[in-house]
Formats: sequence, C-alpha cells, structure tokens
Amino acid sequence: MKNPFDAVQRPYLDPDYSPTPGYTEQEWATLVVTARDHHRVAAYRKRAYALLLMLYTCCLRIDSLLAARVEDIGYDRGHRVLLLKKMKGGGRKKKPIPPVTWDALEEYLGGRVTGWLFCTASGGQLDEPAVWRLLQSLAKRAGLPLRGPHGVKGDAVTHALAKKDARPDKVQSWADHKDSRTTQRYNRRKELLDDSPGYSLAADLVAAAVQLRAEAPESRERTS
Repeated sequence: MKNPFDAVQRPYLDPDYSPTPGYTEQEWATLVVTARDHHRVAAYRKRAYALLLMLYTCCLRIDSLLAARVEDIGYDRGHRVLLLKKMKGGGRKKKPIPPVTWDALEEYLGGRVTGWLFCTASGGQLDEPAVWRLLQSLAKRAGLPLRGPHGVKGDAVTHALAKKDARPDKVQSWADHKDSRTTQRYNRRKELLDDSPGYSLAADLVAAAVQLRAEAPESRERTS
C-alpha cells in the first residue's frame, strides 16, 4: 500500500546543529565553584560538586551516571574507575575518574559503600528532573545561561578537542561515540585508561577554579 506521506517534503534538520549555546571552560569553572561553595542548600553542595565533575570530566550521559551504584566504583591498574552498565546502545565500559573528581566523590560519599552513587536524602535514586533543577539553579546563581544535563557531554567533548595535544580518536573513545558524525569513526582498539582526556581536562578545571577563588572579593579582603 502506498504511503500518502511519501510525496510530502520534509524540512531538513542539520544533525550537527544545536540551538543550545555551550559553556566555555571558564564558565564551567564558574559553575563547579558555584556548586561547591554557593549552592543555596549547604547540605547538598558536596553532592552537586561531585555530580558536575563526574558528568564533565568523565564525559558521561546523565542517564548512565544516575544508573550507577557505589558498588560500580573500582580500581584498575592505578586508576579509579566507574563501571558503567547502562550505555547508549547497551554494553558496559570502565571510565577512569580523574583525581580531582575522585576526591570530590569520596568526600560526598563519606564512607558509604552501597546504594545509588548519587542518591536523594532518603537514599533513593536521584532522577533527571532533579538534576535539571540543580543545573538551572546553579546557572542562575552563577549568572550563566540556563542549561540542562544533556549539554554537559557536548561541552566536555568540545573542550577536549580544543586542547593542543588533542587526539580525536582518544576523545571519541572517551565520549563513547560510534558514529563518524559525532567525533569520527568509532575506534575499536582497546582503550588505554592512561590516555583519558579527562585527566588534563580536570587539571585545567582545577587551575581555573583556584584562580577564581583567588580573585574573589573575600580573598582580596583577607590578604589586604
């Protein structure tokens, strides 16, 4: 049977275009500092800070991160890793956790060894609407454009590819891309944890955050 809509001209949608503006690296530093030091609910600052660092420096999809449990954290050949069980398209993968991110995660967990990696105050699974509200609130407090969690991975990939020593094949593997229209054709060789772009990305983020703290008005007052 002929489809009556076959002759309908459909609008062209550019798969490489996104109307959502990305954050610069400096804006990301501002956002994580806001989460760490200025979240309106002090009790949630450690969780917010660790969550943002995990999303950004591990280049994670929000659904994969929220599906992770504390039991999925491990150690492999000198690397702290998160074993992801919910990947786009299925499958499992080890994601190396940079030191600054591990420190924030360890402080947030406070010795907890079971349960959802990011949980509610009652121990339940944190959901995406809660993360949306978190990012919207932090962006407002930081004076940044409003964003959702799905833009974080795009920012991380963009910033990693902009590094002078960037290797597109390593960034592609780190970002879990299998399509050449995202970074390049999927690299099927065994991923080396030492090559994770998250390490240099995290180091630059820490340096920018330290600089922001040093330039804060209260810091200048203490040193005057």
